[in-house]
Amino acid sequence: MTENGATPLGELVAGCRAQMENDLCELFEELGPVLTQVAITRINTSRDRAESRAAASLKLALPTQWGRVASSLRANLAARAVHATKSGYGLADQENLRLLSAAEESVQLAMREVLDRVTLACRDETKPLERRINYLVLRRAMQPGDKTFNVAALWSCIEAACVEVTTDTGPLILLLQLIGDQMAIEMPQLYRVVNEAMIEADILPSLKRSYRDPVPVDAHEVAEESTKVASALDRLVQARTVETGARDMPKSGTASQELFNSLKTLQAVPQAGTPGTHTNVVRMVRDSGAARDVKPLEAVTLDIVAKLFDLIFSDPNVADGIKALVARLQTTVLQAAMLNQRFFADRGHPARLFLDSLSVVAVRLGKVVNAEDPFYLKLSELVDKVQSTYDGDMAVFDSANAELDAFLSECEERDEQQNRALADAVLAREEEMRLKREAQARAQKVADACIARVLVPEAPFEIEEFLRSYWRDVVQSRISQTGEEGAPTVEALQVATDLLRSVTPKHVAGDQQRQAASLPALLSEINVGFDEIGSAPTERKAFLDTLLDLQLAAMRAKNAGAAKAIKAVKARPRGAGPTLQVSHATDVGVRVQDISLPASEGLDGENIPDRADLRRVRQLVRGDWVDFTTVGQTRRERLTWINRSRTLFLFSNSASPCAISITPEALAVRLKNGTAQIVKLDRPIFERAIHGAIRSLDQRA
Repeated sequence: MTENGATPLGELVAGCRAQMENDLCELFEELGPVLTQVAITRINTSRDRAESRAAASLKLALPTQWGRVASSLRANLAARAVHATKSGYGLADQENLRLLSAAEESVQLAMREVLDRVTLACRDETKPLERRINYLVLRRAMQPGDKTFNVAALWSCIEAACVEVTTDTGPLILLLQLIGDQMAIEMPQLYRVVNEAMIEADILPSLKRSYRDPVPVDAHEVAEESTKVASALDRLVQARTVETGARDMPKSGTASQELFNSLKTLQAVPQAGTPGTHTNVVRMVRDSGAARDVKPLEAVTLDIVAKLFDLIFSDPNVADGIKALVARLQTTVLQAAMLNQRFFADRGHPARLFLDSLSVVAVRLGKVVNAEDPFYLKLSELVDKVQSTYDGDMAVFDSANAELDAFLSECEERDEQQNRALADAVLAREEEMRLKREAQARAQKVADACIARVLVPEAPFEIEEFLRSYWRDVVQSRISQTGEEGAPTVEALQVATDLLRSVTPKHVAGDQQRQAASLPALLSEINVGFDEIGSAPTERKAFLDTLLDLQLAAMRAKNAGAAKAIKAVKARPRGAGPTLQVSHATDVGVRVQDISLPASEGLDGENIPDRADLRRVRQLVRGDWVDFTTVGQTRRERLTWINRSRTLFLFSNSASPCAISITPEALAVRLKNGTAQIVKLDRPIFERAIHGAIRSLDQRA
């Protein structure tokens, strides 16, 4: 920590407080319709008559009374700040002590439970924040006992504001419970922003979260979860024992040995299959003769692992490339589970640690896996090593975990150095970028007009999308460099014309021959354009594969534009309002795509960011992941840098040759139109599947 005075630190605290309180009040301004809809659902689904009556009361009161809650909340937050400055927290509470009525006591008891739930949800952020607050108290930037960021202090302001809707005990309790559900989701985000601001100010940066962990975990939570899993396993084994109690059990070790022999045989056979489809080998083992007479515990283990892989293979959030790696580990996972009864309940088991590491890399790769990506290649190498050498010795997994951890540390250090250099380069030309955006807007408008002149009504939808996005960026870049009449621009427009011609049905043999001869040159020019704008390999391959299909259809004289009639409704109409401004430059050897929003004058509703989306952007912190989608192709990028004024965000990913610098307003527009999506980190893949499998079997037992 550098030697900062109390005044700058006090300004930092004030800024964090202002943003947190403003975001909280914005949330409440938007919450009314959501709560009304939940109340309507409760009326229709609740079996508790008292709750149904309370929900009906809220349904009537919320539309007319909710508008007063946000203003009351702002007033309460301002009052607590003044009170804290004048008299300190806690004194007034003692002065106002009084006996509660029965109704008030009911509300207080219910609210204690809600507050506990919200506090628990915020715990991973409030714990490090408490240590930073203690540091700031020592530096005299905050007063002892200051509850500016205390969850309970904020909740008391929320609770006091909600009496604007109703003071009836039942409806008030239900209202606060519903708000608690929302706050358990939203408030951790508010605390993340505060922690990140203090990390950026170099206040105890060693407490910074580890972005390698998909989701923070707590030791007590892990212990409690393990106990629940072990208890569920015991119930399943008891149920299976009762089910098979009348049958003769196998001699000790005979069934297990036969089963293990079959597993070793399967383990030595490479897992093959059609891309995108994965055979559940464990289910085949479970249904084989070798597993017919296994002990109850072994039978339950087979059921759980079979169900586990069913869930993973059907999970839409897991990329096919990751599923392919998982499929190669099926017999290994089954052996590890059968050799250790605590496998399912013990997150620290070496095999579990390795399996969870797949999720760490899966987060980086997203739903589209590039088989040439270094991270994927390393995982594939380690999976092969584990699958081919595992013989029951956990040292195989220990070695794989150590090797993967060293690899990730090395890669992240290298990425961090490149990101710092890239951020410095972007920062150095930030003002230049801002000044050039007017010229970029003019170039983009000309490029849009050029593409519109080239397009023909019968163009396939996929080709039109490509020309209006990727190729428009190529044309715009060339216009900026050489003008509309420059040879590079003319060549780019000729490529667009040739591309459209290449997907037009050919009915004459001579036309087919000429097209076949011209395709290599056309594809070469398209790849040059992709290089100029730094497109990711997966995006490039996806378009070229689609293009090949369309060109083959054209060679066979089929109407490749049929899809356009179906999908044209999704395309942006010609002459529509301004779109996001995009330009490209090279910094420290990396292509940087700069995305901004034009001046607000003349923007249509589609291009005006929503306040809720702007708030979500404000709440992003370094290390967050965002999926950017262009022409149906998704690229996952990590937020690696934010300038001090938070007017420019830099996203990058070592798996992509192109970084993205984007303004908050532009990112909010992309969130609004669905071409960007903030990635919500979930529990590791195997952990989700294990809990899902055990829960499913336990419910049936």
